[in-house]
Amino acid sequence: MPRFLPPIVADFQRDFDELFDELLIGRWHTPATESDPAMVLEHKNAYEVRLCTGAFKPSELEVVVNEKNLTVRARHPDNPWERRLTFTDPVQTEKVSAKWANRILTVVLPKKSKRPRTERK
Repeated sequence: MPRFLPPIVADFQRDFDELFDELLIGRWHTPATESDPAMVLEHKNAYEVRLCTGAFKPSELEVVVNEKNLTVRARHPDNPWERRLTFTDPVQTEKVSAKWANRILTVVLPKKSKRPRTERK
């Protein structure tokens, strides 16, 4: 059964719904901070890192990898940002891949294969 709302309540409800939609859709961008979520998944053959990059554009992001470290930097005049992660196993730096979607940067870092030890007789 439809309910009649006084105009002032209906206006408030509409404005609140629009604000909520804007927040969910992401029209209001906030800068990334050191406390933004980061997820590190360790798979058998690779690490997968997912970082929330706030309002930074992909063109502002720099991904630097060495054998056991990942550094992601954002070059922005008003809000420079950096995240550093260290891994237990060394990674294949030449095979690292990254993609950005919906303000989430996903970096896949394949692990270097471990050489099996041979027993000496």
